[in-house]
Amino acid sequence: MYNKDRKRILYLLLGLIALSLSLVIYLTYFVIAEAEPMKNHAANRRSFIVESKIKRGSIYDRNGELLASSEGQEGNYQRIYNYPILYSHIIGYSHPSLGKSGLESSYNDYLLNRNGNRTLKQISDMIRERHQDGNSLILTIDTKVQSKARELLESNTEKGSIVLMNPKTGEIYAMVSLPDFNAQKIQQDWDSIQENKDGILLNRSINGRYPPGSTFKMVTAAALLQDGNIDLSYEDLGTQVIDGREFRNATAGENGEVGLREALANSLNTYFVSKGVELGQDKLGAMADKFMFNQEIPFDLKITPSIFDHRKKLETTNLAASAIGQGDVLATPLNMAMVASAIGNKGTMEAPILVKEVEDSNGSTIIRKDPKVLSEVISPEIAEQLTEYMVSVVNNGIGSNAALSRMQVAGKTGTAENSSGKNHAWFIGFAPAEDPEFAVAVILEQADKSGGTAAAPVARDLLLYAARNIEISNEESDEQE
Repeated sequence: MYNKDRKRILYLLLGLIALSLSLVIYLTYFVIAEAEPMKNHAANRRSFIVESKIKRGSIYDRNGELLASSEGQEGNYQRIYNYPILYSHIIGYSHPSLGKSGLESSYNDYLLNRNGNRTLKQISDMIRERHQDGNSLILTIDTKVQSKARELLESNTEKGSIVLMNPKTGEIYAMVSLPDFNAQKIQQDWDSIQENKDGILLNRSINGRYPPGSTFKMVTAAALLQDGNIDLSYEDLGTQVIDGREFRNATAGENGEVGLREALANSLNTYFVSKGVELGQDKLGAMADKFMFNQEIPFDLKITPSIFDHRKKLETTNLAASAIGQGDVLATPLNMAMVASAIGNKGTMEAPILVKEVEDSNGSTIIRKDPKVLSEVISPEIAEQLTEYMVSVVNNGIGSNAALSRMQVAGKTGTAENSSGKNHAWFIGFAPAEDPEFAVAVILEQADKSGGTAAAPVARDLLLYAARNIEISNEESDEQE
């Protein structure tokens, strides 16, 4: 009996120890893996109770125009958006029950001054539970140009995106996504937003992935020039058969003997499917990787990577389709603006910048972002050659609707097939071609028109407006050298 009691006590102790260890392991896992998601979860009211004691920092555009601020008293601050629709996908929203999106989410700790850069006074205020102010953000966006971009996009499509950036610094001047929403009325409109099937909350500029169509021919062209071993001449007969599949040009007829310049100017599918197959998936894929396909792009908001899955074995017909931006290729508008930027910037791709500075409540700079090289894509010589070809697209080819009388535009059109049956219209380019200050990407979803007809005029009008309204400061010019 005595031994049986001892065994029972031993089993009981072992059970208690196992339960205690399980609790310790669970709590350790929770602290390490789940604490941050729980803290940021929209249903976590405690986080907003703590935040309500801090006056959330303001957000300004590049010219110092106030875009977002907090008003009221401690414990009852209200977030005010001066442009609640125009910046809905960039700034986003901060709401006690719906959570956060956009910069309100990605820069939450900075806006609340919980980023580890507190001054002694701020630390003292926090300990003594005095009034606290968050840090402010200064964006690279120009509100006038952002407004013009949205106006142009809205007048041409219900769904799409425009990105305008500086190819030499990576600064984003405009980034518009349609459809958009009213950040100030997010709670009132929440049910209708959730019921809408058009993806109102999706920031198409950075999270929308589309077949880039013929704009991807610039990547294929770069790979062909870098390889240097492929004969760039070609006899165009209007069609090209690859493993039994017939590829046609957008326009009927034969172009005869052509080179890369003419093939780009007239966007000849036959040329690029033939040369793309000859080039091979490894070389085409390696060039796509240099243009930041298949990779995480560092940015102030989370970007969905563009993809060209060249690491799997591609059927020859699929490789051919991919060489003209169909097949296994999907791209975000921002990434395609960066493709144009890299070519215009002598082959160097700069990291995109949306938040230029973070300032504390006294106006002192905590963070200032300077231009940073993201990828050395191609040599300056190849970039110069591609620029000449992109000028031909606008001056003598199917991109003529992007031409400006007093500023040379370099560009490439794209008309992308998709599951809807209505083609997307694309245009990417930069200007002035000889010394670019602006690079642009335009996509009009399901426009059912060619990129040269629908997207090129939008890009043209925005480039002209930007040139007239954005002053490139001496400081920016110094950074570009």
